[in-house]
Amino acid sequence: MVLQTESLGNFVLSLLENGQTREEIEKGLLEKGHDERFVKELVSETIKLRQTKRRAQGLAFILAGAVICFISFLLTITSSFSSESFPYVLYGITTMGIIVVFCGLMRVF
Repeated sequence: MVLQTESLGNFVLSLLENGQTREEIEKGLLEKGHDERFVKELVSETIKLRQTKRRAQGLAFILAGAVICFISFLLTITSSFSSESFPYVLYGITTMGIIVVFCGLMRVF
């Protein structure tokens, strides 16, 4: 039964990734003869698992973007004391870090 539940969970996850709605998935599983309460719980838990994975990926992106911005800050400070041009470091790397942070925020929310 556990193996069947895992395969159904993967099946539901693949349907969600293909763009089907929760109602369509539930209707399809009910038509195959599965218990209504089981189907609702399975779809609900699969959606929670999917959101948890997305949230973890988003937080990793946010952390990476923050580290990039911090490195940009340190490089800007050290470059400002030398005769080298530091706008590339200031604007380029900082912009890249901010973009990575916003990509992470899009994954979280």
